[in-house]
Amino acid sequence: MLTSDTHNTFITQFSKAVTLHMTQGHVSLVAIAGEFHITRGQLNRRVKAELGITAQQLALNIRIEQAKLLLTSHRDLPIADVAFQCGFDDATSFTRAFHRATGCSPSHYKNNNK
Repeated sequence: MLTSDTHNTFITQFSKAVTLHMTQGHVSLVAIAGEFHITRGQLNRRVKAELGITAQQLALNIRIEQAKLLLTSHRDLPIADVAFQCGFDDATSFTRAFHRATGCSPSHYKNNNK
């Protein structure tokens, strides 16, 4: 059984790894799992056991939260740049994922959250 400290440390480290990969332009769960010396399946099982969501969903949540921050704090930043900075390959994929997660487009979010 994992202790609360172990849980917090692992999730914190995972979040930091996702954030680092975002700054490099692509979030790869295989690469992140490798950094933890586990397989992607093991990574997924651990995150799911601790948070009840998949590693992919947690990574997406982290990326969407970063996008929200960028959209509201850097209003002059084009949507495509926000997408890239959050580890999406293109603005279309980002817009689709953002809309699924928030219920609105990135442009709408940017214009209505000041």
